[in-house]
Amino acid sequence: MKVSGTNIAEMLRQASASDFDEDESTRLATIKEAQRLINRLQHPTERCWELAFENWVILGALQTFIDLGIFERWRDAGGGLVSLENLCGLAKADIDPKLLVRLCRLLAAKDLIEEVAEEQYKPTTFSLALGDEDSLQAGWIQFGEIPYRLGCPENIGFWARCSSTPELQASFSAMMENWTRYKTHWTEYFDTSVLLSCDIDTSAPILVDVGGNRGHDISLFRSRHHAVIPAGSLVLQDRPEALALAEVDRDKIRVMPHDFLTPQLVRNARAYMFHAVFHDWTDEMSLVILKHTAAAMKPGYSRLLIVDVVLPPTGASAFQAGMDVTMMGLLSAKERTQRMWEELLSGAGFRILKIWRDPKRYESVIEAELGAPEEGARQI
Repeated sequence: MKVSGTNIAEMLRQASASDFDEDESTRLATIKEAQRLINRLQHPTERCWELAFENWVILGALQTFIDLGIFERWRDAGGGLVSLENLCGLAKADIDPKLLVRLCRLLAAKDLIEEVAEEQYKPTTFSLALGDEDSLQAGWIQFGEIPYRLGCPENIGFWARCSSTPELQASFSAMMENWTRYKTHWTEYFDTSVLLSCDIDTSAPILVDVGGNRGHDISLFRSRHHAVIPAGSLVLQDRPEALALAEVDRDKIRVMPHDFLTPQLVRNARAYMFHAVFHDWTDEMSLVILKHTAAAMKPGYSRLLIVDVVLPPTGASAFQAGMDVTMMGLLSAKERTQRMWEELLSGAGFRILKIWRDPKRYESVIEAELGAPEEGARQI
């Protein structure tokens, strides 16, 4: 292709329905080709994510705005730039700004509203249409909303349901394994040699992968440093139902059933890693997990590695924002900004040493140790 990607993006950015002079046939043909372009550019995993995870939370966010009358009142007020505080004021009922900003982040990521600056928003033509009572557009959103609770006849929590149903546990584990393989491996943007760049305590493990599912992450670490890691220095922990599906070299990696809501029995390890764990839990429950981990760590030696989403102040990707609202709807949990991570970790006695950024803008590795927080975290 002779045209640069930057020029294509700019050309697409300038295109609009008004360019077609009411030539509906050409407009619809262009939409079809644009959709085909997206399909060609997307990785199959990205397309599955969009279909399975993004759509239902976007519909839920839109329905919440409709139920609160925000779109209607925003339109009636002139449809201009508003702050998060003023957007809350447009709602027919009280809504926590911390909740509304999460929904705004998601809608902005999908271009359903415009994020002008941090906690500053403008409506789009689409969102204004949802606020027009005469257009009947809002009714379409309600038809498409499918809350998780309607799909759970047992009326039990997500984890209890997985534990009680082997097929669901296998499905969840397979989904996580596939998603982990798609994402940029944490070992590619975190300098794993950091964990070996000191006098290693040979009486304790080097890495404990807490809630590590099938063991993909700890296997990646071992493959990178297999020549210098003795047998028994890597530990994979999870619920028994998950570990039954683990595919690791059990001669080199110790598989250990563990409930991370109980005290950590492996003490003085060089590092304890949690990949996509804390976004499943509220701050209160996350503190329980972190304090159990802190109690097992060796001050000045042990490291905490959290591989998880770190939301940017503005411009969150659809994956990040969609995962945030998914966690809210599924588990009453959330993704966190850097400030939220700092507050959470500080409350458990940790300070952040460095945040290592994923080039795909999905996750980051938060490297922390025991101790009082310093002024800000180093980043790359």
